[in-house]
Amino acid sequence: MRPLSHCWGVGLARTGNTSLCAALRLLGYDPVEQDPAFDAMRDLHAACGNTVVLHYKYLDFVFPGSKFVLTTRPVEDWLRSMERSHLQNPRPITGQHDRIARRMAIYETVGYDIDVLTEAYCRHHAEVRRYFGKRPGDLLELDIAGGEHWDPLCAHLGVTKPAHNFPNLNRGFAI
Repeated sequence: MRPLSHCWGVGLARTGNTSLCAALRLLGYDPVEQDPAFDAMRDLHAACGNTVVLHYKYLDFVFPGSKFVLTTRPVEDWLRSMERSHLQNPRPITGQHDRIARRMAIYETVGYDIDVLTEAYCRHHAEVRRYFGKRPGDLLELDIAGGEHWDPLCAHLGVTKPAHNFPNLNRGFAI
């Protein structure tokens, strides 16, 4: 049985989005996608990633009653994970205009620049908190890397905690 509301992960890369998507699938959200194309979001019940980060206000309008999850972690840990990810998996984006546009809109860089990324992290978190400031029941801040898992997520979504362990994916880039 699918949960009653949509759920959108509005956390930046390297904050547990892949784990959150997997957890939402285990909770019955279907379909769920990691960084979907903009046009695909209208057919989803949940998603995370840069596309959602850019369009969460649109999703809030189009899907009233949605729940939002801001995956987060201490900025210093996030920067180390971003650096490791960038160094170990630089994935060239030359010619990939959609990816370049998303990264520039969110981070104002496509590379690893500690000052620019720190500012982007702080700016994004402040904006998400401001947007949901008068509706705190619609937003959950979840530190997956720090051990926050099923209990706060299930309480936020109004669903029963599953018997499965919480998925902790992409730990290779964690500190």
